[in-house]
Amino acid sequence: MSRTVTKQELVERLSSGIGLTKNEVHAVVDGFLALVMDSVSSGERVELRRFGVWKCAKRKARTLKTPGGSQEVALPDRTVAVFTPADEFRERMAQGECVES
Repeated sequence: MSRTVTKQELVERLSSGIGLTKNEVHAVVDGFLALVMDSVSSGERVELRRFGVWKCAKRKARTLKTPGGSQEVALPDRTVAVFTPADEFRERMAQGECVES
């Protein structure tokens, strides 16, 4: 079963690894996440070399059927955030074991 790493745990790991306080690291993590969300939602592409790229993508309108197949539901056009991992990230994932929950 896979384990979830929370933002708080990331903050704790980073704090102990780089010698900043948890409050300082928390502010940096929050600032980073806000910047990525603001940039992508405004149509910009955010690229972190050796990690990956976040960008927005358009999804066309489509019609889906409910699980019983008795009704059709129309989904309108929408914009979604997309993350594409870099080659190095993909290679590391291919070498490790990823257990789905």
